[in-house]
Amino acid sequence: MPFYYYLIAAAASLSAGIINTLAGNGSSITLAVLMQLIGLPAKEANATIRVGVFSATLGALPSFIKKGHVNLTRDRLVIICMTAGAVFGIFTALWIDNKTFKEVFKYMFILMLFLTLYDTKSWLRKTDEQKRLPVFIIIPLYLLLGFYGGFVQMGIGVFFLFVTVLGARYNIIDAGALRTVCIALYTPLAIGIFAWHGLIHWDLAIIMASAEWTGGFLGGRFATTNAKAEVWAQRLLVVVLITVIIIEFRPWNWF
Repeated sequence: MPFYYYLIAAAASLSAGIINTLAGNGSSITLAVLMQLIGLPAKEANATIRVGVFSATLGALPSFIKKGHVNLTRDRLVIICMTAGAVFGIFTALWIDNKTFKEVFKYMFILMLFLTLYDTKSWLRKTDEQKRLPVFIIIPLYLLLGFYGGFVQMGIGVFFLFVTVLGARYNIIDAGALRTVCIALYTPLAIGIFAWHGLIHWDLAIIMASAEWTGGFLGGRFATTNAKAEVWAQRLLVVVLITVIIIEFRPWNWF
């Protein structure tokens, strides 16, 4: 493999670590590099990026914990449901085509972009401790989110933010911290299972993990120290959504 492929993968991972921590869907960058540039099959690319994703969460978590954005007691049901759902998603990823599954969900990004632009105030509010989704909604909803995260990492951060900010009425930074905790818990299991089946390219994975840790660390520091972090996270989310929609639908092919 040409040396510059590793440099491109590292640069993509640094960007992905920052984007994943603040807004989500940074994995679309690393997946695109591995599949479109380097030429890895979808399953191997999906498996290889998990090492970097886990590394990014380790880079971001200390800042979230230090600033009090992580509350395991309050969020234990969400964490349990996400982790349980992810287990099923991971095993499903071993025998179902990832690309087919993503085709269905790409249309959700259009709706997400509309809601992000239409209801900007909801993204900038503080976490409402008094209002919580009922248990009968939390369990299936976060089980489904966990399943998707275990199955296809790309997009789980955005889906999680929408459910947690607009539905559960969390502040976007608190929601990002909770998402980081959940991903940090189920991703090692995904790495172990995918590695057992020989799907991870470790040379790429280690380089990308180092860069993504740095991105996660920088993103976590920014999210917890910048006074306007919520505003920038919401703006970045809009940019990410527009970019994903353009890439997924390829409007230049319509003519």
